[in-house]
Amino acid sequence: MKLLKTILDIPANPTGLCALSINHSNSYVAYPGSLTTGEIVLYDGHSLKTVCTIAAHEGTLAAITFNASGTKLASASEKGTVIRVFSAPEGQKLYEFRRGMKRYVTISSLVFSMDSQFLCASSNTETVHIFKLEHLTNRCQA
Repeated sequence: MKLLKTILDIPANPTGLCALSINHSNSYVAYPGSLTTGEIVLYDGHSLKTVCTIAAHEGTLAAITFNASGTKLASASEKGTVIRVFSAPEGQKLYEFRRGMKRYVTISSLVFSMDSQFLCASSNTETVHIFKLEHLTNRCQA
């Protein structure tokens, strides 16, 4: 193994939160861009440069993950009520899911299904949430 790059001058990351895309064509690294907000930095592993910064959440990040093709990035904040999915590398918000409204939880894991049709979130509660990623279409009735 050979060290390619050390990313310097990043904010403190006490939990070591980061995500690596496993797809060779879309080789990205995502990590927190702020200690106080849910900003995500998307870094290109091929060009060794920052691609974009995503303002994902108001609160700090608890979890981030890529789908298998490296084209989607999911994130959850420490409050654990909102989970968002963004396009990679553009950083455009594609989906937003509400996990619950009554109490805050700690999301410990986010994972996409292999076909990216589902996103699973687990937390420190007795529940696991599975979300279907589908676009809702507006249908006009005649």
